[in-house]
Amino acid sequence: MTCATVGCTERPKIGPAPVKATSAPAPTPPSSQSDAFPLEVRDDAGRRVRFAAPPRRVLSLAPSNTELLFALGAGDRLVGRTTQCDYPPAATKTPAIGSLFPPDYERITATRPDVVLMASGNDDVRQRLEARGMVVLVIQPKRVPQVADALRLLGRALGRSAAARPVIERFERDLAAAKRLGTVGPVRVYYEVWPSPLTAAGPTSFVGDLVVLAGGTNVVDSTDAWPRLSAERVIVADPEVIVVAREQDRVALLAGERSGWSGITAVERGHVFVPPDPNLLVRPGPRLAEGVRWLRARFAEAQN
Repeated sequence: MTCATVGCTERPKIGPAPVKATSAPAPTPPSSQSDAFPLEVRDDAGRRVRFAAPPRRVLSLAPSNTELLFALGAGDRLVGRTTQCDYPPAATKTPAIGSLFPPDYERITATRPDVVLMASGNDDVRQRLEARGMVVLVIQPKRVPQVADALRLLGRALGRSAAARPVIERFERDLAAAKRLGTVGPVRVYYEVWPSPLTAAGPTSFVGDLVVLAGGTNVVDSTDAWPRLSAERVIVADPEVIVVAREQDRVALLAGERSGWSGITAVERGHVFVPPDPNLLVRPGPRLAEGVRWLRARFAEAQN
């Protein structure tokens, strides 16, 4: 779950200060007194980020933050995205700057963003962008309920706190309803992020949080969010449900192609599942409530 980033030795000049860009649409008026600008917020990296005015040009370098932006009704401010930012479909109409691995600093700079939305874990990229005079806001919920905080943070930064409130309320209602769906007792769950090297969702990851919210017990005992495991650890843990990333992984497991795994309860009973859309479970955004519903239904299926 780690990615290398490649730097750029040339520092291209950028245009006017971000908040003074003149080619963007007129900013949305502050939606509440708390949105009065100048405004300073604390982002998810613990940094204080100051905005002189509501950002009008937004560059998103994280698919989850692109979803948050559109959920707040501010998709029209998106001026750039990564190739992975593919939801909602309207986001794909915005030109992509490529991937972050490695980042293309010239294409990033060409979007002339008022603010760059990033997830955590890309400190080198963030520092290089800030060295080029860009304002960077880090948004990275670590727990499922914190998606509400992420919406609140971005809403404030954009001057759209009032617009954020009903979105937050809807997410919290959807999440609560998903947790009440059906009757599920404790189910031993192994969530596989990738088969080689064998990588799982640990209890401290937001995916691990999803498992608990859906009524499962994570068989992975690790303080790492995305630990690498031996097959023996999974076999001994004997999960009742296994979630894998790809259909080919599910087929391989059920066909007995992994040595020693055929005796695992989940494999014996055919309770190996692939999400219909893995992004429902791995992107910390409003759609996580759908992910909880899907997991809870699979856990209930495993108990029948």
